[in-house]
Amino acid sequence: MSATKRLRLFDPFRVSTIRTLIGLLASTGMRIGEVLWLKLEDTNLTATPPYLVIRDTKFGKSRNVVLHPTVRDHLRRYLSERARILGAKRVDVFLTNRKGKRLNYSSQRLMFGRLLRSAGIRSTPGHRSPTLHSFRHTFAVRRLTQWHRDRENVQELLPHLSVYLGHIGPASTYWYLTATPELLQTAARSFERQQNQGAESK
Repeated sequence: MSATKRLRLFDPFRVSTIRTLIGLLASTGMRIGEVLWLKLEDTNLTATPPYLVIRDTKFGKSRNVVLHPTVRDHLRRYLSERARILGAKRVDVFLTNRKGKRLNYSSQRLMFGRLLRSAGIRSTPGHRSPTLHSFRHTFAVRRLTQWHRDRENVQELLPHLSVYLGHIGPASTYWYLTATPELLQTAARSFERQQNQGAESK
């Protein structure tokens, strides 16, 4: 987010749009295509809780994505800025450029590469560079890790996370368990505790 302020060639509204795009990816785990195609009419920011409607995406599924209040507040500010820039122009998509056009994926990918370089973020040897999809991966891993740390029943909660992410089933979501050493270690400790508790009860 700090690196976006160093994009001197971009006008303030473009920077605001980029920050909103990254914020949505990081806070919801949405797919980049879902964010780019999000329609204005599918943002329900006055609801309790606030949520987005993601329609007919991968696997032909639609779902509601609940938002944290801080995300809602940022989206409201973006909407105000968006209305000031676009004036009376009617634009269906939520994220837009000054001309009211939908953001192009290739352009956002290149922009993200510039942000990574500006922020000094580089891939570790033997690993791929971060991509816009990495936010979704990180969202899922952090949620799973936190549930394990809190000693929650991950097996019971996993279907809810699958629905939230728009996965076809829990198996697709649980794949993230193998993704990071930290998550594997946290899950292993949780499993060990369960085994010890079971032995003590006997």
